[in-house]
Amino acid sequence: MATRTKKKTQETLDLSKEHYFYGVGRRKTSTARAKYYPINEPLKIFVNKKALETYFPEIFRKHIESIISSVNLKTGIIYLFINGGGLSAQAQAARLAIAKALLKKDEAYRPLLRSLDCLTTDIRIVEPKKAGLRKARKREQWSKR
Repeated sequence: MATRTKKKTQETLDLSKEHYFYGVGRRKTSTARAKYYPINEPLKIFVNKKALETYFPEIFRKHIESIISSVNLKTGIIYLFINGGGLSAQAQAARLAIAKALLKKDEAYRPLLRSLDCLTTDIRIVEPKKAGLRKARKREQWSKR
């Protein structure tokens, strides 16, 4: 009888003893945690144990790839753990998490990341619905007579 092998989406590297840089980013209801391992391998990015290309569509990948190309990062592995929200908020949270992790690696990145507006947390969230209204601010039309 043939044995089944589990299909692997992520390469198995023993990174348990490697030092990493950590960052957290938030946007709306999304939270992203980034771990950057500065090892001597070509740069690879994994999101929730999947490759970046399979997790995010092209339009949201640009958020993450723009910060990596601006700091000229060529080697290492970045693991992103994202939960909550939609893809747009997840991509923006991931961008902030990577920026904070890179900042812990080298403080010299701060002026560049600041000029690209990568270190600012966007705190806007959806306003909660109020009792007696249709939405947060939408009301029934008032009639004088």
